[in-house]
Amino acid sequence: MDDFKRLYLAHRVDDQLDYYERRLAKALPQLVWLRAGFWFSTLAAITCTAVYALHRIWNFAEIPPGAEQWIFHFLPISLPVVAAAFISLISINDLHRRVARYREMCAVLQTARKQIAYSRTWNSLERIVQKTEQARLQEVIEWYSITSFAESH
Repeated sequence: MDDFKRLYLAHRVDDQLDYYERRLAKALPQLVWLRAGFWFSTLAAITCTAVYALHRIWNFAEIPPGAEQWIFHFLPISLPVVAAAFISLISINDLHRRVARYREMCAVLQTARKQIAYSRTWNSLERIVQKTEQARLQEVIEWYSITSFAESH
């Protein structure tokens, strides 16, 4: 039983845990940067529009003509497009779902690792292995359905 536990942990659980942790380490920074880009672009567009409105109402400062074109005309129009591009990249890459799924699989595998280490009978070990393999199979089915759907369009 100890040999089985050691081999199962090394070749099934730890390998998969490493895989999902690497995937999470790759997807999470992408999500964070794209969200930050979205919020920065959105807030910058709102700021440019507010500065334009305040300038029109109170004419509080003399702005050079080149800067006026950029701040009052170009940026309020282009920054929302940039923000939409950031949010579209998040959606296209399905980053919210992927990050959540990688976190979930890491949690499942870490829990399985602990449970396997503390299991003392073949029955309990069998239930844990079955539950772990079911979670892994569910991930494969989800992956297959997403990739086959994406390829058909």
